[in-house]
Amino acid sequence: MSEPLFKRVDTVFIPVRGLKDAIGWYTWALGFTLRWHAGNYAALNAGETAVTLYQPEGELRPFTGHAPLNFYASDIEAAHRRLKEAGAYVEDIQVMPDVSFFDFKDPDGNRLGVCWFPEK
Repeated sequence: MSEPLFKRVDTVFIPVRGLKDAIGWYTWALGFTLRWHAGNYAALNAGETAVTLYQPEGELRPFTGHAPLNFYASDIEAAHRRLKEAGAYVEDIQVMPDVSFFDFKDPDGNRLGVCWFPEK
């Protein structure tokens, strides 16, 4: 079998209304660290995959339907509490046989997910 074409997802892009405020919230509320900031883009360290915040030139169109990504949390209850304490809109934790998950919204209304499952 040949090697896969791609090694990993390098970054995910999240649209924000104000880049400076979004950097502040994502670093404070989620514990990410700033990797770099240039113009309307800022990359944050979020584990193996970077999160890149960007401020669009035109109208902001946040992710409002299905969450486009899940952040993996080794302690989903702690992540749920932390996001509530940060003032985020946080849905209830859903528990299934092999996975638990919930969605939350950042200050710009982007719907993002959090999941937990036993790591092997």
